[in-house]
Amino acid sequence: MRAEAGRGSGATGGGKAHAENTARSSQLVRGGMALLAALASIIAPAEAQAQVQATSGESSTHAHGSGASLRANVGVAVAQSLLSSSDPPTRLRGITRLGALGTPEAIDQLLEALEQGSSLGRDPRARLEAVRVLAAHTQRDPVRQLLTRELNEGAGAPGRGAASPLSELIRETAALALSRAGDKRSISVLTSAIVQGGAPGAAAERALRAHPPSSIDLIVGNKKLPPLELTRFLGDLGDLRAVERLRRGLAGADVAAQLASGLALAKLGDEVALEPARGWLRKSEPRTLSVAAEILVHLGAREAPGAVGALLRGETTHLEGLRLAEMLPSPSLAPLLVQVLPGLPEEERPRAVTVLGRTGGPAAIKALRALLVQSPLASAAAFALAGMPGEPAKTTLATLLAEANQGNDRAYRRLLLRASILRALLLNDPPAGLEEHLRPMLAPSASPADRAVAAFGLSAMGSSVLAEMARACSSSGASARSSDGPSSSARSRPRVDRACDPPVLQAAARGALARGATALEPLGALLEELTTAGISAQHPTEDLDEPPTRVTLTAGLALLNAPDGGAVPTSQLSAWAEAGGALAPLAARALASRDDKVVRRTLDRLLEGSDPVVRAHVALGLGRAPEPDSISLLTTAYRFEEDPYVRRALIRGISRRTEAQRHATLVLAHDLDPDPSVRSLARAALEGRPLDHPASPLATGVLWITVVPNDPGATTQISERAGRVVRPDGLALPVATDPDGTLLVPGVPPGPGAVTLASAVASGEPKTR
Repeated sequence: MRAEAGRGSGATGGGKAHAENTARSSQLVRGGMALLAALASIIAPAEAQAQVQATSGESSTHAHGSGASLRANVGVAVAQSLLSSSDPPTRLRGITRLGALGTPEAIDQLLEALEQGSSLGRDPRARLEAVRVLAAHTQRDPVRQLLTRELNEGAGAPGRGAASPLSELIRETAALALSRAGDKRSISVLTSAIVQGGAPGAAAERALRAHPPSSIDLIVGNKKLPPLELTRFLGDLGDLRAVERLRRGLAGADVAAQLASGLALAKLGDEVALEPARGWLRKSEPRTLSVAAEILVHLGAREAPGAVGALLRGETTHLEGLRLAEMLPSPSLAPLLVQVLPGLPEEERPRAVTVLGRTGGPAAIKALRALLVQSPLASAAAFALAGMPGEPAKTTLATLLAEANQGNDRAYRRLLLRASILRALLLNDPPAGLEEHLRPMLAPSASPADRAVAAFGLSAMGSSVLAEMARACSSSGASARSSDGPSSSARSRPRVDRACDPPVLQAAARGALARGATALEPLGALLEELTTAGISAQHPTEDLDEPPTRVTLTAGLALLNAPDGGAVPTSQLSAWAEAGGALAPLAARALASRDDKVVRRTLDRLLEGSDPVVRAHVALGLGRAPEPDSISLLTTAYRFEEDPYVRRALIRGISRRTEAQRHATLVLAHDLDPDPSVRSLARAALEGRPLDHPASPLATGVLWITVVPNDPGATTQISERAGRVVRPDGLALPVATDPDGTLLVPGVPPGPGAVTLASAVASGEPKTR
């Protein structure tokens, strides 16, 4: 019995031991499964990780927790190893990895690596990438402190390395990160920067305008009277919630605060500042008078023109008066503008003439008419008279033009014709008989400058002169008129007829821009012929290593209507793009639209080049490229592009792509790009709105440039100067001045642009490099 019991007891004891061993084995199995799940979370896709956890039964919860912890710990360790690398791209990968983890440990590791004096802290690209990563963690004090340091110090601060082209981008991005956070401490950093002024203050103002705070109290705090810098900013911010605070400043005893508050209120449209401003007009202090006049201008008060006139008459306030006259032009100001014009700085006089044209009225017309015969300001006066609405200005132009036709001053007549053409384009109100004035000037016997004016005007108003000039410069047109007959040798290399007139072709092409890119179709066939058949108006063959000839330069405008380059050989596009000059941007756009293994190295060089206009056009072309990995070029280029003009083009290019990689860059641009235009374009792209450049012009704007030689004996140097005009929408047009040094470019949208002309050379062929 005992034996049995013993056996039984032994059996019982043995069973207990077996149960304990089984439990230990189960724990080992569960631990093994947890380790397996943790490893899978690191090296396997999400689907595989889910499968491993699902097969582990009751241990799946334990496996999940261990896997997440191990993944984070291992991820931070790997990122730390990447950050310590001597290879900058590897360090960038480490920053990206820490940002993807996003754990407190990962962010702490990044902050530690960015300490002043570290290799990472001296790398502008690494700092920019870190600021973007840390923007999502601004609620943490150490992160806010780092962003504050980047806002206030920049790349040139002690311990941060030499100044970099990315310095401003880093500062602006840090400011945006703080404004997007919107909490009291972050806004306090920005308001302190505004009070401090300088580059940090300007960046803080732009950031707060992009992301206004939820409450005005976050800007002004509990102070009864905010600092003057903040008072001014509240007016610029345009937030009506600030009115009550500003009224307190206006009612206070501090004169400076009264002036600042009154002007801010006027900008917000609050007329409570009107009566104090009228009283300030009786003061003699120039600053008080200027503020009072500006308040009256903003509120449209009846005393505003008189107050502006008083500033114009002042020896120390006439420039301020000119600025306010731009804001509120009035016919009563015309005599004063004429009076002060000789005393203004030379660079300000064309601006004053433009304001004079905006004032309107008989006095302005009389003054502009007199200025038309004064060489330094003649072009400005013609431009102002052309844009002045109303029958009197139109009649004046018609009368002057009729008188000029009876005289011998050809330059004066061309000036009036250009003003009349400009009026037709700007106001659709040309002087009577304009076309009849232009057609005789297109005759072969006319001077080259006269022919160019006529060709421009007729082409802009819808004539077929561009098609006629293009045929004259083509091989087919030359063959048909060749006195040698259509011989086989002539057909293989026909001579260009003497009727081909490069300046007239250029003027007609620019005139066609008034009707949109589709009006340039006659240039397409000419460009194809020049680049595929080797025909040129200047040379028997078109050497890829030489700058484009004058005819080829003009024919290159056809690329505006052919973003893919049409029939132009890829080798020719590559040569033009890498050579620089007037044709380089449009050629780069067309070349990038053909992205493949053959041209990729060229595109890489262009994207890393020093010409931002070419970089921008490469971005536009890559948006149309057939290769799926073209998106990688765009997103990579965006990360560290310091020029906002190029970033706009990159977003336009990315918006055309359908690959998934586009989304992250568009979100980054929408959230943290310092340029408002880039953010707006990114928002439109995320909403699915098209960003393509329209074929028809968005506006009737016309650019008028007159090249004036410094030396009167160098007038030949201003003729047919090649260059490029970068329109506000980002497209660069190859152009050349007329024989008399004038350049008119129609179809220009509103906004800032740029004009670059080649240096003058002694030979007749303008260089475009």
